[in-house]
Amino acid sequence: MPQWTMDDWSYLEREVVTDPKGRQWTVALMDVLGQKGDPDMPNKMLELQYSSGRYFALIYSASGVLNYERGFSVHPEAAGAYESLVVSVIDGSLDPSQPVFRQDLED
Repeated sequence: MPQWTMDDWSYLEREVVTDPKGRQWTVALMDVLGQKGDPDMPNKMLELQYSSGRYFALIYSASGVLNYERGFSVHPEAAGAYESLVVSVIDGSLDPSQPVFRQDLED
């Protein structure tokens, strides 16, 4: 059985971009309801829609490691985030290889 990759998903938009250090990243916009789903867990996609949003802006590396993921409930907001991610990776203001921690957590 062939190994599954991030490129196997269906995306609304997807672009491979190069950061200032010469590394390539795939920035993508996904509609969770636009997926065929995993035949072993067909209802998990709908559960994900309600827990994190329907649309996801993603950044992943050539090796398939997911480096950034954020859910949105409406397409215009997600599309804006996608476009911003493309620019941010290209201009170096966002380094996908560095983890981003939430700042709004209580001590």
